[in-house]
Amino acid sequence: MAVIMFFILSVTTIAGALGTVVSRNAYASALWMITAFVGMAGLFVMLSAPFVAMLQIIVYAGAIAVLILFVMMLMDRRVLSNRYRFNPQYFWGVIFAAGIFADIAVLAFKLKINLANAGKNLAVNGSNTQMVGEVLFKHYLLPFEIIAIVLLIALIGAIVLTNKKSEEAE
Repeated sequence: MAVIMFFILSVTTIAGALGTVVSRNAYASALWMITAFVGMAGLFVMLSAPFVAMLQIIVYAGAIAVLILFVMMLMDRRVLSNRYRFNPQYFWGVIFAAGIFADIAVLAFKLKINLANAGKNLAVNGSNTQMVGEVLFKHYLLPFEIIAIVLLIALIGAIVLTNKKSEEAE
C-alpha cells in the first residue's frame, strides 16, 4: 500500500512540476505549482515528517502561491504579453540538469544509498514537531523574531507601494 501511495504522490508532484513549467497560462502555472506542493507534502507525510508537511501546505501552497497570484493580478497584462515565454538558451539548462541528475544517480549507486529506511529516524527523541519547536524557540529565537519583523516591514512596504501606484492611476 505504501508503494502505491508513493507512486501516486510522486506522479502528482512530477505532473504538477511539469505543468508549472510547460503551461502557457501564468494562472494555470500557479495552480499546477500548488499541485506540486501538495504532492510534496504527501511525500513528507510518508517520511514521517507531519510538521514539515504542514509547513509545506501552509507556507508554500498557501502563502507563496497566493502571493504569486496576487502579484500576477497587480501586474499589467500588456507588459507581460510582450515578453518572451522561454529563454532561447533552454538547451544548456537541460544539459546542465541532466548532468546533475547523472551525478546524483552515480553517487547513489556508488554509495549504495538505501532509501527504504529514509525518514524512520527523524523522531527518535520525541515528536518531530517538538524537536523543531525546541530548536527554533530555544536556540534561534532572536533570528526568528528578526525575520518576522523584516517580513512585516516588507509587507507594509508592499502595501504602501501598491497604494501609491493605484493613487497615481486615478
